[in-house]
Amino acid sequence: MNNRLGLTLPGPRRADDGADHLTPDITKIKATGNYHDQSRVRKLKVQPQVTTGSFQVTDPAGHRIPFAPGDYLVLKLEDVPVAAAAGLAVLRVTEAASRTQNASPSTAVAAVPLVKTAKQAPAPSNFHPDKAMVDDGDKIVLRWDGPGDLDYKIRSSDGNPAPGVTTKGEWKPDPGTGPKRDTTYTLIATDPNTGRQHFLTTTVQLRNPTFESGIHASRVQGTANTGGLTFTTDGVHVSANSGAWGAVHADKVEAGQVTAAKIHGGRPNAGALLFTTSGVEVVSNAPGGQGILLADRVNAGRVQGKSTNDGWISFPGAGIQVSSGTYLDTPKNGCVFAEVGIFQNQSFSGGKENRWIAMSDGAEVCVIHMHEDGTRSYGDMKVSSVKNDFARW
Repeated sequence: MNNRLGLTLPGPRRADDGADHLTPDITKIKATGNYHDQSRVRKLKVQPQVTTGSFQVTDPAGHRIPFAPGDYLVLKLEDVPVAAAAGLAVLRVTEAASRTQNASPSTAVAAVPLVKTAKQAPAPSNFHPDKAMVDDGDKIVLRWDGPGDLDYKIRSSDGNPAPGVTTKGEWKPDPGTGPKRDTTYTLIATDPNTGRQHFLTTTVQLRNPTFESGIHASRVQGTANTGGLTFTTDGVHVSANSGAWGAVHADKVEAGQVTAAKIHGGRPNAGALLFTTSGVEVVSNAPGGQGILLADRVNAGRVQGKSTNDGWISFPGAGIQVSSGTYLDTPKNGCVFAEVGIFQNQSFSGGKENRWIAMSDGAEVCVIHMHEDGTRSYGDMKVSSVKNDFARW
């Protein structure tokens, strides 16, 4: 026969917020008890004992509660304000019972362990920048959602100290302290009561990053289907998006040596320089066309026609030597062909005059003098010898 049932809460003061305590306030617990026998349910009286931190369960009329085989008692605790610290709370159940109605009751004690966890504060979320790509690192704005009772800090991957969070759910760098290159930020949220921390990360990119220590890569590829740079042991290869050789566009190129099969002019329809095994050819924009070399002055040992069998002009100290045949052969005197005449300027005392040899359609040859006063006169032609087999004008 059961006479009385007691439930004692753990802890030296029976009500506290420690790891081994169940509740800081026993009076806020709603406790009810029911006795179940084979045919009915009887409501029991549950009284809190504040000084001892326990509940006493008895029959409402003060009678002993008879327990037959299969009967049981249920004690329900509701609306329990659980102690803040996580831990193991051990409840002690004390039973005062006797086997017969007239026998004195004896006391038995049972332990009921109860695992409790600390109240979890809502974690922050949605950590993101206003713009994932910015032009200036000083214009970064980071935002997040989260409870206001957590301590928030921002840590950047560049190692620079980040200013503290002063606006709820928002952070931005101080002027002049923004990153110069892509940076990953970490949001650290700390619960001041439990020390529990939450970590969130987000990354911001800069359109024009600055790298203090340089960029190390075997290849750099442009965006939007453009070419790339491949770094080799002997330099840099420029390639198009297809992988073929690419083009380098520059206003000015300074180099110790340039190796090229052909160099084109930069203007529309401009000619080019073609490098062959025998030298350099000037070509025009037309396919297979010969180009023109224009220069204020050309220093050369000789000038030859286009073909290797054409005549050539050499420049000895005395003047000009016209030769025929290839320059590999013994030089032979060549011919000078002129449509109008061969001119000579000669200075003499008292003035200047121009002289030239004129050839007419009738194959007549004469020497003409141009005087200072503008008049002309015929001169004499004196020939001591003719070295060529023929003279052609």
